[in-house]
Amino acid sequence: MPRRPRALASRSAALCVALLSVAACRKGETVADMNYDDPKAALAAMDDAKRDAWLMPERVVRSLGLDRKDSIVADIGAGSGYFSRRLAAEVPGGTVYAVDVDDEFRGYIEHNRESWGTPNIEPHLAFYDDPALPEHGVDLVFVSNTYPYLRSRVSYFTKVRAALKPGGRLAVINFKPDADVPDDTAPAPQFRTPRDAVISELAQAGFVLDREETFLPYQYFLIFKQKP
Repeated sequence: MPRRPRALASRSAALCVALLSVAACRKGETVADMNYDDPKAALAAMDDAKRDAWLMPERVVRSLGLDRKDSIVADIGAGSGYFSRRLAAEVPGGTVYAVDVDDEFRGYIEHNRESWGTPNIEPHLAFYDDPALPEHGVDLVFVSNTYPYLRSRVSYFTKVRAALKPGGRLAVINFKPDADVPDDTAPAPQFRTPRDAVISELAQAGFVLDREETFLPYQYFLIFKQKP
């Protein structure tokens, strides 16, 4: 669920604006707004090949260490399926839940998964405050450029933890607050969740940082395991 390009936006990201419910906006939690005026243009922007040079999707997927080819993966904020299709190719005997809140994105992935050669992608509609994943059914949850848009995040990731199998992991990629991102897909700096805030919130949800990858130029890349 990356940020819409500015050209498509009718308003900028806002902190707990009227469109967000009071319950979804906890004290101290900064939540970015996301609405698309033109979903088809947004999908094209998400899949722009120029982004590959700095998103490094193949290297990201290799770094996840998905050794079991029958793994079950949830890609939260799947959008156009940019990472979902690469994750699905990595686990051809498994399943990738392409999780998003937008039905247009679900339809796009459902229409294209066969032509991508990844019929093992399963589009999965969810909510901003609930991933709606099966309990103890997922080996890896992958969250790229989506964290700031999620609401009631400690509660949300407590539900993510409940969806993980024993030994299951969580990977989070987010834009650095001070990064000068080459395109318009990042939220404004004030809405980018700092690395230490992510670690703190996820600790409350039952996770501990296992390792960190540092090769991405504009994003931090954190991999968590479940607390014992």
